[in-house]
Amino acid sequence: MTTTPLPIGADGFYHPKTEADVIALIDHARSNALQIRGRGATHSVAWSIYSDPANGTPPNRTLQQSPPPGEINLAFDKMREIDWIDEAEGVIEAGPGINLGWDPQDPFGVSTLENSFLHQIFEKGWAVNTLGGITHQTLAGFTATGSAGGSTRYAWDNAIAFRIVDGTGKAEWIDKAHPHFNAVGTSMGLLGIVTKIRMQLVPMYNIEGTEITTKIGADNAPMDFLGDGTADPKQPSLANFLKDAPYTRVVWWPQKGTERIQTWRADRVPASNDGLTPYQQFAPDFGGQTEMFLGSVVFVLFGNTSPWRIIGLIWKKAGVYLDNLAKVLKAGGAGGFARFFTFLLGCIAAAAIVGFGGILAFLNGLMRAAFPLLLPIFNGITKAGEETTFNDYYWRSLCMDNTVSDGLLGTEFTEIWVPIGHAQKVMNLYQEMFDDGGYAATGYFSTEVYGGPPSSGWIHPGYTDGSDEYKDGTVRIDVYWFRDNAGIPNTDEAFLDQYWEVLRANNIPFRLHWGKFVPRYDFADWAAHYQANLPRLTDFLALRSQRDPDDLFFTDYWRKRLTGTA
Repeated sequence: MTTTPLPIGADGFYHPKTEADVIALIDHARSNALQIRGRGATHSVAWSIYSDPANGTPPNRTLQQSPPPGEINLAFDKMREIDWIDEAEGVIEAGPGINLGWDPQDPFGVSTLENSFLHQIFEKGWAVNTLGGITHQTLAGFTATGSAGGSTRYAWDNAIAFRIVDGTGKAEWIDKAHPHFNAVGTSMGLLGIVTKIRMQLVPMYNIEGTEITTKIGADNAPMDFLGDGTADPKQPSLANFLKDAPYTRVVWWPQKGTERIQTWRADRVPASNDGLTPYQQFAPDFGGQTEMFLGSVVFVLFGNTSPWRIIGLIWKKAGVYLDNLAKVLKAGGAGGFARFFTFLLGCIAAAAIVGFGGILAFLNGLMRAAFPLLLPIFNGITKAGEETTFNDYYWRSLCMDNTVSDGLLGTEFTEIWVPIGHAQKVMNLYQEMFDDGGYAATGYFSTEVYGGPPSSGWIHPGYTDGSDEYKDGTVRIDVYWFRDNAGIPNTDEAFLDQYWEVLRANNIPFRLHWGKFVPRYDFADWAAHYQANLPRLTDFLALRSQRDPDDLFFTDYWRKRLTGTA
């Protein structure tokens, strides 16, 4: 093997600074029959990001910061620039590695709020049309996986051109006039390495909205969640609610004895700096961090049975909790005594919960039976006149999960996109599954329900040609899996497969978010499903072969899932 044109970092990544570096590394990969892949912020499962794993390492979970050895894995922490092409019209070009917002998990130590994509364009009076639940991702990574915000009306559609290097080392701009633009946008890195993205921004705006937690079917519920919306004119069907709300998400707790929905809804309003009230799911203070820590302990106990694993996980959570406390106290300017007292209190509380957790580990069944009593402590029904209200910059509050600590309440999930016309049937199919299966079907975490926009991206989960049932948007079901649960949720007859299989059994069309959990079984069968549900997948794979004739980007992970063969 020849010497690489760039040295590999101690972290296992190559860190290109320029497009020329990327081209040189692709040429080297081609000459030496190596795989080459690029990482963003690791919010997709690891095997979808990196070269193929070595003996199962890293595990196929999100936030895996170290790549497998032996191949070429790129990190773009040195390609984060923003160039203003036309500031008056809001046209920019940005490097692939720039984070949308601050990434608290950034292993390279370069991400800050001030140097983030969203903050820099905000300072110039510009914005993008939508955001996901967090803004830790990189610009290229969020785009490449077909990610979206909670809206049928607004899409992640501000990109107007991609600078991309294919598997032959050819670099080119692919803009909206190019016949392959809609293939490149959502491509999971399979068509080449993106080195810049050109964006057409929109004028800055704020959002204002509310959040309320209600029983399903309650008079004050914002929608008829399981019904057709005809019983009460103030409660539209779920499909109509998702169509009408500019931005929204519904958190569904279907477990018996807890049945409730938490509905977050927001509208666009003119940009303003006055009277701002940010939305914060967990306040960055002692109370907010403690609530997350206690919640994480509860979910560790629900998702595990081994006493030693439970004790080890709680100890780990205690360390994250104390680290989070130190950060929020420092940011709040707390004095030395206050910081010491809070740290001491945190240590005492952590030690007590570790010990108590060890006892409860032996009483695991009792803990699970207590779930209906515990959930209301963390997510109680909203009393009349006490709904949460907010009015804030879009970039700070549209990402409603930004204040959630990945180290405490990190989740994995599968994201299912279904044509919105099937929303009521899908919700009722899942409700029947929950009624029949109990906790084996519901698990001990929430399921999120969003709207999704139509897309022209060839293998985007919202793809439509304008004449099919995806043209009106989708209902997206995010089935959550607490990251520290024991087991693998996406194998045959594991937790997630029931959510996919009930749709297939009832002939409900659906597609999956490529960066999250997808089936890890019956690869040929699932490849046929993707082919049947994505009309342009065959075209995409043909283009992939042309742009990457030596399969530098096409890992075994993707080959199995898209073609069904190893």
